Amino acid sequence: MGVIKSQSIYSTIISYVGVVFGFITSALIMPKILTTDQLGLTKLIVAVTGVFSSIFSLGISQLLYRAYPLFSDDSQKLAKLFYFSIKIAIWGTFLALPFYFFSAKNVFNFSEPITDFEKTSFFLIGVFIVILFRILYISLYGFVRMTGQIVVDTIIQNIFLKGGMMVFLLLFYLNWINFTSFVYLEMALYLCFPLLIIGYLVQRKSLPKLPAKTKFSKPEKKELLNLSLYGTLTTIGSSLYLYLDTLMVNHYLGESDVGIYGTLFLFGIIVIVPARSLKAAAVSILSKAYKEEDYTEIASIYRKSSDVLLVVGGFIFLGVFTNLYSVFAYLPKEFEIGAAIVFWIGIAQLVDMVCGVNHEIISSSPKYRLNTWFIGLSALSAVGLNMFFIPMYGVEGAAIATFSSVFMVNVLRLIAVWRIFKIQPISLTTFKIILLIILSFLIVESVPNVENFIFNLFLKGTLLSIIYLPAVYYFKLSSDLRELIDNLLKRFVR
Repeated sequence: MGVIKSQSIYSTIISYVGVVFGFITSALIMPKILTTDQLGLTKLIVAVTGVFSSIFSLGISQLLYRAYPLFSDDSQKLAKLFYFSIKIAIWGTFLALPFYFFSAKNVFNFSEPITDFEKTSFFLIGVFIVILFRILYISLYGFVRMTGQIVVDTIIQNIFLKGGMMVFLLLFYLNWINFTSFVYLEMALYLCFPLLIIGYLVQRKSLPKLPAKTKFSKPEKKELLNLSLYGTLTTIGSSLYLYLDTLMVNHYLGESDVGIYGTLFLFGIIVIVPARSLKAAAVSILSKAYKEEDYTEIASIYRKSSDVLLVVGGFIFLGVFTNLYSVFAYLPKEFEIGAAIVFWIGIAQLVDMVCGVNHEIISSSPKYRLNTWFIGLSALSAVGLNMFFIPMYGVEGAAIATFSSVFMVNVLRLIAVWRIFKIQPISLTTFKIILLIILSFLIVESVPNVENFIFNLFLKGTLLSIIYLPAVYYFKLSSDLRELIDNLLKRFVR
């Protein structure tokens, strides 16, 4: 876990700096100065470009994930693999073109106006250019990730993007730009992603040189094509799984409700931030462990990842959910309908964290194709659940559907990993952590809210920290976190 800890700790720190930027922009400023339909449009752009770029990257992330370890000892083959991934990005862009322009006007509700923004053909072209650059970025980062350098993506996604959004939002607030300019500037940030990662590779002198004579053998080409095919099927499911709720809220309720749902979704999804960093760091380590048939290491990563993520995720969830009074005291009244969104999305992330790196364990193994079926099944079920719950419960229904699909796919993966590898992450420690989360919630919630929401936030946050953090250390609920705390104490208390 050493490499994973060093990379994921750095990445998590940067992620939370980005979370601060994201919260200031998305949760504190945007709801105050943008209308809910304007909020909805910005989130819809992210969802649409995310779905198309994921699907039409043609499985390159999965291909690199599986193929990189096979060629790790051959620098010429790795360079060939790098440029092959760029070709796939170009092919994917051409394939995306007809599908996008056939559906774009319906997806963006051209018949419904947005405050101070005109939906035009120029706007649709701009969105497609963003899709192109996001596909290219997926290819480039997929290669960089396999070298174990996950921090660069964290910097781009959490510092550059969210910091840029904050600057543009400030310009809009000062009336230096209008909402139309704000939208196009937001889209321009995504165009910088591949340029930044190429600059990173050049700066580190690790941009592969195009090999003149190296070619893949016929069996290697066949394997790469199979990986791309299964990767495409996986990303179709996973991209729908990730963005389906936003698209279906837009379909059933409209962009204004997308703005409300998307804003409150952030308060629930914040729970998963440390998991993203650790899971990204685990990818290359698990691939190496499978190659060396080190199943003891795989089992150790699985168990420890569950404990660490549940402890950290539980603390973040409690920090958010016990302070909903302060959250809704600050936000405009339109958002009060969405308290349940925070609960269901937060609980969904805790379920995912209890299950540790189950997705990554399957993806790294010879049984990687199982993830295609799991994700596809969860995406299909999410469609049905959203169709059932959104008309019945509105934006809360989308959150319930998301929780249900997350729970289902994680149970399936948990069973699969146990049956195939005879390992599972749940232990007595898991139940101790869950008990701590419940008891901490009951104690903090028993304290009455005070009228001043800022003081209320400070009061409940302090009480939670006093109860939760010493208990984690004293009862040894995570060996990795205890070791981290001990190292910090040795450094600062001498």
